[in-house]
Amino acid sequence: MGAGGVPNRAVVKIYGRSGDLPTEGAVPNSRYDLFVDDEHIQSRWFDGNGNVIRNRDFIHQDIHHNHFFPHDHNWEWVNGRLRRIKDPLPPDYLNYY
Repeated sequence: MGAGGVPNRAVVKIYGRSGDLPTEGAVPNSRYDLFVDDEHIQSRWFDGNGNVIRNRDFIHQDIHHNHFFPHDHNWEWVNGRLRRIKDPLPPDYLNYY
């Protein structure tokens, strides 16, 4: 499922390293899943223009032990650029799955 539960082709699976998921130019209304060493690290949802709107972090560096997992982040346009909102959100499994 893509952005907000919009059906699409299939989930795009990326096997690589942290930071390998695009923020723009993705398949419209899609979800990309990142796997590092066969571990599901992150999912990212894209709108009808192929721009990121939300991501879910399943694991990442947490040296201060102040994160909960999994957690989501929204993205927004600021001054013509995409920006991830830093404040983590509880996962929205109803609209992003």
